[in-house]
Amino acid sequence: MLVLHFIRRHARLIFIMTLVAVSFALLAQSPPKPASFSFQHADKVAHFGVFFVLALTLHLAFRPRVWVGMLLLVFYGVLIEMIQYYVPGRGAEVLDVVADTVGAATFYGLRYYTKRLGFFSR
Repeated sequence: MLVLHFIRRHARLIFIMTLVAVSFALLAQSPPKPASFSFQHADKVAHFGVFFVLALTLHLAFRPRVWVGMLLLVFYGVLIEMIQYYVPGRGAEVLDVVADTVGAATFYGLRYYTKRLGFFSR
């Protein structure tokens, strides 16, 4: 309960910190490649997870309408890929934007169904 109170109280700061960390990680010249995370399409799984968390923190911080949240996150995903095109050692991929979009949409889909089933009152 105390953790939930802390998260709600500092949701905007948490979102901004998450956004800065994600931006730094996605725009670094050489992406991190730990040996334990090297399987086919691992980067797509990472994009999915990162944008799921971004959608979660965006929702907690600002509670935008679903279409506004999705539009902002898709725009951010496209912008990141466009910038990555010009970063040495990185490249732009359409499938990364697809993984970003699916990650954000999965959050909003789960939120819709959990709210509809009555798991959360807010």
